[in-house]
Amino acid sequence: MRFAIAHKVATYLMVGFAYCALITGGGVSPMIALGGLVGLVLSWWWEPPLIRVERWTIVWTIGSSLTLIYSVVVVVMRADFLEVGAQFLIWLIVAKAFNRRAARDWQQMYLLAFLMLVAGSVLNPDLTYGLCFLGFVISSTWALTLFHLRREMEDNLLVKHAADRASERVEVRRILDSRRIVNGRFFLGTGALSFAVFLGAALVFLALPRVGVGFFLKSRGGLTLAGFSDGIKLGGHGVFKNDATVVMRVEIASRYGGREAPEIHWRGVAFDHYEQGQWSRLRDAPRTLQTLEQSATRDRRFLRWDGPELPVSQIDALAGELVNQDIWLDPLDSDVLFGASTPRIVEYTHTLRPRKPLLERNDEIRLDHGSTVHYTVYSQLAPPPVDRLRASDGVLPGGYGLYLQLPPEITPRTRELARRITGGLTAEYDKVEAIKSWLSNNLTYTLQLADPGKREPVDFFLFERKKGHCEYFASAFAVLARAVAIPTRQVNGFLGGEWNEYQGYVAVRAGDAHSWDEVYYPGVGWVTVDPTPPGDVDALGRGGKGFPARVRRFVDTLRFQWNKWVIEYDLASQLALFKQVGGVFQSGGSAVKRAAAAVKDAAVRHGPVAAVVAAVIALGVALRRRRRRAGFALGPRPRPRARSSIAQIYDDVARTLARAGVPREAAVTPRELARRMADRGDGAAVQVGELTELYYAAAWGQRHDAAAEQRAAELAREIRATLHARRAPR
Repeated sequence: MRFAIAHKVATYLMVGFAYCALITGGGVSPMIALGGLVGLVLSWWWEPPLIRVERWTIVWTIGSSLTLIYSVVVVVMRADFLEVGAQFLIWLIVAKAFNRRAARDWQQMYLLAFLMLVAGSVLNPDLTYGLCFLGFVISSTWALTLFHLRREMEDNLLVKHAADRASERVEVRRILDSRRIVNGRFFLGTGALSFAVFLGAALVFLALPRVGVGFFLKSRGGLTLAGFSDGIKLGGHGVFKNDATVVMRVEIASRYGGREAPEIHWRGVAFDHYEQGQWSRLRDAPRTLQTLEQSATRDRRFLRWDGPELPVSQIDALAGELVNQDIWLDPLDSDVLFGASTPRIVEYTHTLRPRKPLLERNDEIRLDHGSTVHYTVYSQLAPPPVDRLRASDGVLPGGYGLYLQLPPEITPRTRELARRITGGLTAEYDKVEAIKSWLSNNLTYTLQLADPGKREPVDFFLFERKKGHCEYFASAFAVLARAVAIPTRQVNGFLGGEWNEYQGYVAVRAGDAHSWDEVYYPGVGWVTVDPTPPGDVDALGRGGKGFPARVRRFVDTLRFQWNKWVIEYDLASQLALFKQVGGVFQSGGSAVKRAAAAVKDAAVRHGPVAAVVAAVIALGVALRRRRRRAGFALGPRPRPRARSSIAQIYDDVARTLARAGVPREAAVTPRELARRMADRGDGAAVQVGELTELYYAAAWGQRHDAAAEQRAAELAREIRATLHARRAPR
């Protein structure tokens, strides 16, 4: 590849990676991003001799001025410095790409590319930024190295000498078009070096102390999902079953979250009040009872779920009995946190500590977060034994009467249906199972919803439509259970998720949104009840085993690791990493000790045999060295390459010339010395010039022969004779 083309390609690669790092995060308008990309592509050909760039300078200057004025106005009106700044950077890099003429233009392109990379670190938190960053590191090494060489060529033009005229400048274009300056080995070597530096920088990044969130780091807009606000209209949650957008990743043991394990209910929002086809959370609903512990680095909440307060030692012991989940929740348009089934303990870093107490009801977990949040949950997955549920009895706690609330629009036939289903049953557990069984046997699951009009939605679902999705089943169960005095509340969250075998986590998707119920058993507590038939609920499935599905999971693994170890890498993650590294070194030290002990035991058992073998090997080595010193080594030893006799003759002549007052400095070539002697009219100049050409032919042309050596010897004698005659007295 020609040098000029290599430099141009490396520069455009560098700019391209920085540009992609800026635009792929969604922080720049798609139209502006596309326009900038088209402009960069067209600028490749916008250069002499096709275009006279200087003719368009005034146009680009006016355009840059107008763009600057527009950007300032937008910043003042919208106060969105980052997005407007990114758009202005796009204009500048395109304008500079169309006006690259001298070294300073290339330098400005490099500076703008670096600024785009910095802006992208804020606007693009996705894995694509990491890939673009790696490409930028490698391509910038190429571009800057070649730029340095090019600038040296342009600033210090090569000089050639002629015997009959003064020195003159060489045309640099000929050198820029050379194909011998850079080759594939240059790109491979510098690329490998850049990658090694990148790995070293990654280690430094992991080791540097975490100090919190940067000033310019903006919160990502949360994904809006119906069902997690303070109120929801019946029919809006759990509709988009084919939406595979990942909203939460949960690291959990495979026996609980694996592909063959039962699906987990990821609890989120709980509603207590139903009226006119809408569920809501009342302000006087029971508050979430919890015990809060705070340390310098971490907070821990113990959710009591109507139980007594526990000392720290018992909470620690309880954590060892529960199912642990490390959860990375992407930003949603809600402050609710999710946990498996019945969350009992929640832990998070102190940086997430709320500034003021949050209003949590119905055993919910809430925490303000504008970006991906990492927290740990310990949950109770297994329900209480059936005999304990069937034997439950007691008085409802204070304030729990609202879980029996029914609006006046609930029709008499709905209430009569509840009594008919549970007729003859006394245990609350049996009534719950009877209602659940009736819904499953008499109604069907569908996402094709019908508008009930002015009719009560649950009544319309039970007696007319008889088809609905999870929210209708959960609402119908809650209404029927409350109609026979069973305390019930509806819960919205997620069901199941896709198991990722590469990293051991469950990817919960937007399409996994689900509704179910919780029933209160006096003396036992709240128990999860899912009345929706299981047939078509999980439309996305637990994850296919085909090649496309595995590739998709692998890409999601890379994205998860990027978020985990770069975007959300905090002090807690750093301490956990150091702890793991320390464990590896500790286990490695133990392995070394075991290996040393094994070697010692083997030496004791096989010591005599090993000593004999070692003695034989040592004797063989000694004999071989002795033979080599005596000249009997096997095979001929390589001979150094003999130096040309013409070169020796020239060296002798050079020493003779130096003694005669014609020395050759280190920076002067033999041919330049001959030309200088000819310019001065030295008597031996002709013979020295001829000997020099013979010397060049012998040293680099490989053309010396016996005749050439004979002629060189004759020239040497003539030169000495001439010099001797010049020194002799007249």
